[in-house]
Amino acid sequence: MSKSPLSIVKERFGDDPKKAKAKLVAAVKKAAGKDLWLDRLNEEKGLDHVSNKKLLHLEQVLEAVSKKVGSRDKLIGEIAKLQGRAKDDDYKARLGEESTPALWDRFQAVQSSKSG
Repeated sequence: MSKSPLSIVKERFGDDPKKAKAKLVAAVKKAAGKDLWLDRLNEEKGLDHVSNKKLLHLEQVLEAVSKKVGSRDKLIGEIAKLQGRAKDDDYKARLGEESTPALWDRFQAVQSSKSG
């Protein structure tokens, strides 16, 4: 049986749920940096109101993108290149409207179809 998101957060960031959530939010913001983040947050709520599960996933995706390609722009370029559309600026602009997790999923799908 897999662990609950709360238990994972407590394990990684401490037993106090509020402090652990604050540390998780800080970790997501740190992983996001300026090159990976599209700021589409509700100004009133912010990341504090996002579920632990989503924050854990977001942190994982942002770190993976950072390690594999470095930035959103490079990720978009890699997707376009793998699909044979490296010179298609309209396609890249459309990709730029997608969230980083959606782009990461698309990159992994395209990459696996090219290697498979």
